[in-house]
Amino acid sequence: MRYLSNVALILTLFVSAASASPADYYRLQGVKRVDQDLYSAQSSMTTVYIQTEYCYHHTFGEDATLKYDQYSFDNKIIWRDGSTCSVKKVWVK
Repeated sequence: MRYLSNVALILTLFVSAASASPADYYRLQGVKRVDQDLYSAQSSMTTVYIQTEYCYHHTFGEDATLKYDQYSFDNKIIWRDGSTCSVKKVWVK
């Protein structure tokens, strides 16, 4: 009986660890390319910086959507035309 309860506990932990938390989606307005693989979007009081990887999208104020989860390897910025770029890091300054 103790064996079955241990197996149930292990399965519960495994399923909990395997189910990923859903990523958050953020609407970015006025995204500008600052440098290669670096974009910024300004709000009224802060600037959000987005570091991408191999992104060649040129923009000078385009709106975009950011799919981001701090612990995910599938973060991306989704441009208005539907193209995407992998996101490595996001920070606010």
